[in-house]
Amino acid sequence: MEKSLKRSNIVLIVLSIILAVALVTFVVLYGISMSNQNKLKVDLENIYQRNYSELVDNINNSEIKLSKVAVSGENAYSRNLLSEISKNTAQATTNLGALPISINGISETIKFINQVSGYTQTLSNKLDRGESLSQQELDTLVELKDAFTTLKDRINEMSKNIYNGKIYDASVAFDGDLNKFTQLLQNLKSKDVEYPAMIYDGPFSDSMVNKEIKNLDFSKVTSDVAKDEVLNVFKNVDENSITYLGETNGHFKTYDYKLVTTSDHSMYVQVTQNGAKILTLSVGDFDDTQNYSLESAIDSAIKFTNLTGIKDAICVWSDVVGGDAYINLAPVESGVILYPDLVKVKVDLNSGNVVGFEASSYYTNHTKRSLKTPTLSIQNSKDEVPSSLYVKETRLCLAPLEYNREILCYENICTHEGATYYVYVNATDGEIENILKVVDTDNGNLLM
Repeated sequence: MEKSLKRSNIVLIVLSIILAVALVTFVVLYGISMSNQNKLKVDLENIYQRNYSELVDNINNSEIKLSKVAVSGENAYSRNLLSEISKNTAQATTNLGALPISINGISETIKFINQVSGYTQTLSNKLDRGESLSQQELDTLVELKDAFTTLKDRINEMSKNIYNGKIYDASVAFDGDLNKFTQLLQNLKSKDVEYPAMIYDGPFSDSMVNKEIKNLDFSKVTSDVAKDEVLNVFKNVDENSITYLGETNGHFKTYDYKLVTTSDHSMYVQVTQNGAKILTLSVGDFDDTQNYSLESAIDSAIKFTNLTGIKDAICVWSDVVGGDAYINLAPVESGVILYPDLVKVKVDLNSGNVVGFEASSYYTNHTKRSLKTPTLSIQNSKDEVPSSLYVKETRLCLAPLEYNREILCYENICTHEGATYYVYVNATDGEIENILKVVDTDNGNLLM
């Protein structure tokens, strides 16, 4: 009997030890799990906060510059201000796209900011050509300034709640179809303020803002499949260094990841939920050291783009700013450069690595097209170029123009008094469709 009691006591002691060990193990594993989950939240929150901060800056800068335009008259200063407003508002749209906004939650505000970007650039180009603004255009600018003043006041008022609270927490709390962060942003538009109508039907008209995505007619994949595509493209990344950050439900629905390379650089990658295509890549800034040439950077950009599944792309534009090369690639079909399907790549000239990638235009526009055969010869297209310009090179391209048009053109790269111009001649009727000038700025060369 005594031995039996002893054995029972031993069994109880052993069971107690096992349970204690199991409990400690559970607590430790739970703590690790919660720690990883909290880290993910912190990483995603930092991304959201950075984009919201930039959004506030871009809205404030746009409002200030619109106020200046309203009183500055028609001159070079106004032209430059209008161009800067266009860039600020375009960046504001990019910032909004990186925030966790429910689909169609603030579509009217996004549409308005997009249209302001296109409208102000159109007026800037008009002044650059020596033309005058109509009274209706001047009145519209005043209305835009008033609307942006309201927008600025509301976004600055909201900032107190945004910075003190958590965007992530608000993005995962839903009330109906909209998350609470989107509901907060709905306050950007006052019910008693109507956005002014702009007499404008350019790149950011309704047909472009809500443009159908043509090249993602694939079934939805899981985040694990998207992660496999990340590993397939990024060869210098270990699977254990990939962190899943969640989803973005904007114009494109994506899975978002943070990657750490073998050189300890953090990268943020978005993969489309339909088809698992790499949509964007961004990496922190590096120094201005240039160990690699622009030619090497272009080669790296093309190789990386091929890895993502985008083939037959060539460099159509490149520029170096600081220690980075900015490269635009476009696919070529039957000898025609497809400009609507542009892919943008940024390469760090210190390491030679791709540190930026954006394929939104490609996946929005790239589709099987029935390209016409040009009726105009190359020489005839050159004859249509103004005689003051010297034609250096001519190539066939599909050019995206206003009114949502895609026109087969000859792209004539020309020079005049040290400046470079791109003259687009319709390959069917010989009409000049567009002329762009390369403008040297503090932030590199721009086409205007």
